This record gives sequence, structure tokens and C-alpha cells, in this order.
Amino acid sequence: MSIHPFVLLITAAVLLWQNRLQPVDQDQLPGSGNRAALFASGLMFLLAAVLTIISEFAPDIAADQDFNQFVGLMEQLAVYAALPLMVINGLAKALGYDWDRGIWGRILLAICAMFALTRTTEWLDYWLMLVLAAGVITFALPIIKRQDWNFTAIVLFWLALCIGYLGLDLRSSLGSSGQHWSWLGLTLLPYVICSNRWLSLTASR
Repeated sequence: MSIHPFVLLITAAVLLWQNRLQPVDQDQLPGSGNRAALFASGLMFLLAAVLTIISEFAPDIAADQDFNQFVGLMEQLAVYAALPLMVINGLAKALGYDWDRGIWGRILLAICAMFALTRTTEWLDYWLMLVLAAGVITFALPIIKRQDWNFTAIVLFWLALCIGYLGLDLRSSLGSSGQHWSWLGLTLLPYVICSNRWLSLTASR
């Protein structure tokens, strides 16, 4: 049994809870669209982690071809859709933008289209590297704009994750329990920690 999927399970559950759906009368409040995007990301992360854990604890179920295909799909969605959506959402909040759910839905469709176009080429790796670079910019912006040095540790942590990504071969490791799940789970930590700071310290546009 591997503990790596549990790292993602825990961080995804926290992200999901932080951005849980609000009552109807609060649905139009500032930040609701951004929270909906993070809720969607957290849900994809959580489902991927749960399915991976099920495949470890229930080998009979994991032997089913349809189940394996579904697990593979959710793993790919977690890495190549949920992660970019979360990073783009963080960048938008760091820049002070508060977009509605319709815009975030179109952004998610564009992310999925990018994955479909690049999944069989080397550009898929470049796309994910670009996403990680956007994360560096995201956490550097509060330091540049507001001299908020509390984000220094977050920037260094994200840079360490970027370096860690270079040692992972996500294409070959997806579908097996490995360190990539811990790496993916750790990418959620800065967004769990910093989400409320962005919403409170930036002006919505």
C-alpha cells in the first residue's frame, strides 16, 4: 500500500471544503466564480485520489478494464486539467480578477482542448512547464506589487516543486502508485494556504 495517493486525498479534501458551494443567496457575492473553479479542481483531484486508492485496496475491481480506463481518465484530468485550472485561477486572483462561472467554464474547456491537442506530442510537457511557470509568477506578484514578503516561502516552495517535476516522468508513472501523487498533492498546499489572502488583499475587477 502506498501513502502517496493519501497526500493528494487530504489536500484535495481541504481545497474542496474551503471552496464548497455557497447558498443561493450568496452565489453572486464577490469571489464566488473563483471559488467555483477551485471547487471543480478540488473535485477532480479528490476523485483521482479516491479511485487510485480503491484500485490499490480492491484488486478485483482494478482488474476490470472499464474501471481502469476511468481511473486513467481521472488521473489525466487531475494532472492536465485540474492543476492548470487551479494555477490559472490563482494567477487571476493574484492579478485581482474575479471572473464568473461561465468564464471559468470556458477556460476549463480551453484547457481540455489544449490537452487533447498536445497529449501525443512533446508539447504536453512544455504546456505543463508553462503552467508551473505561471505558478511562480502567481506567488511572486504579491511580493512585487505589495512587498508582501510572507509569500517568499511560498515562492521557494513552488520552485522546489518545479524542480521536483523535472525528476518525474508523469506520462509513464500515471496509472501506477508513485511519488507523482505526493508531488501533485503538494502543489495544492500553496493554494490552500494563500486563497483567502488573495481574496482579501486584491481588488476585484
